Amino acid sequence: MSDPKTILGATLTVVLAGGDGKRLLPLTADRPKSALPIGGPFKLIDFTLSNCFNSGLRRLFLLTQYKSEALHCYIRDGWSALWYRPDGDPREYIVCLPPACGKHYRGTADAVFQNLQIITREGPEFILVLSSDHVYRMDYTQLLERHANSGAAVTVAQVRQPSKRGSRAVNMGVYAFTTRALVRALAEDAEQVTNHDLEADIVPRLIRIGATSGYCLQLYWRGIRTIDSYYEANIELAQAKPPFDPYRDETWPIRAGDFGVLHPSDFVLPAAKGVSNSVISPGVSIADDAEVDSCIVMAGAIIGERARVRRAIIEEGVEILAGSEIGFDRLKDRARYRMSENGVVIVTAKSAGIARGVSSGPV
Repeated sequence: MSDPKTILGATLTVVLAGGDGKRLLPLTADRPKSALPIGGPFKLIDFTLSNCFNSGLRRLFLLTQYKSEALHCYIRDGWSALWYRPDGDPREYIVCLPPACGKHYRGTADAVFQNLQIITREGPEFILVLSSDHVYRMDYTQLLERHANSGAAVTVAQVRQPSKRGSRAVNMGVYAFTTRALVRALAEDAEQVTNHDLEADIVPRLIRIGATSGYCLQLYWRGIRTIDSYYEANIELAQAKPPFDPYRDETWPIRAGDFGVLHPSDFVLPAAKGVSNSVISPGVSIADDAEVDSCIVMAGAIIGERARVRRAIIEEGVEILAGSEIGFDRLKDRARYRMSENGVVIVTAKSAGIARGVSSGPV
C-alpha cells in the first residue's frame, strides 16, 4: 500500500486525553492535562488536533476520563465544526469516549481496550494512537506511509533531543499500529497483571517479538510532564525568535479551539511597557507601571499597579494586588504559594497571601 489517500482512508486515530496530570498540580486540579492553556490562546490538545486535521485524518476518537466534561465542551464548541460541516463526509467525525458508566480506564492500553468494539467496527487497517500533551508540528501521513510499507506491528515515532552525551532518541507518544496486532496485544495485556499502559507494556511486548519499526525525526517537540517543563515550553514561545512559532505558519496552522486559526494581526499582546519575556493570554489586564518578567499570565488575570512579578505562573482570573511582589523572595513565596522544583511560583485562585482570586473557571 503506497497511495497516501488510501492509507489515510484506512486509518482511524485515537487520541489519549484522559490524563490527570498529577505532576502538574495545582494547575490540573480542575481540568485534565490536555486542557492546560499554553502559548496564550491554545490548549495542549490543540497541537495534536491541528496535526490531525492538517494531515487529513478525519476519523478521531478522543479517550477522556479525568475532569472530562469541560474538555468535551471545548471539543464540541471549538473543534466539532471542522469535522461536521454541512457539506462534509458523514464518515468524518471527532468523538469523545469517556469510560462506560461505572468503569474507569486503568491505563492508556486499557482505555483503548475498553473501546475496541467501537474502534474495530469501523474496519480500520491501521490505528494511529496519539498523546495530547505535547507541543509540536508533524505530518502524520509520512509516518503512516512508512508503517504501511514496513510490515511491522507498530511504528514508533521518535525525535532527537539534546543529552549529556550529545543527543538521544525520545519517544514522541506517536504510534502507528496495524489493527490486528494491536487487538491481539491488548487482549493479552488485559488478562495479565500490568500497568495496562501502551508505552510501558504494549510497545515493549511488541519489541520483544521483533514486531516494531522506528521513525526518527528532527523537529521541535516538547513533552509536558511537570510544572517546570510546562513553564519552559511556554517561555520558549515568548522569545523574540522562538524555536517554535505556533502563530505564523499558514501552511501548517495550529488552531486554537476558541479562536480558530491565528494570524499575527489577530494576536496582539497588551501594550504594557513593563512586560518582558512572558506569555500573556487574551483578556489579561496589566497596569502600566507593573513589572512582569518571565511569567505565564492566563486569561482574565489582573496585575495591579506597581506590582512586580517574576518567574511565575498566574492562573486564570487571579488578581495580583497593587504593590505586590512575587518571585523575589523564595522563602516568602514558598510560604504562600506552590513552587516548582526549579523555583517557579504558581499563583492560583485558591492561593493564600497577597493574590486574590476573582474567578476560577480554568477551561
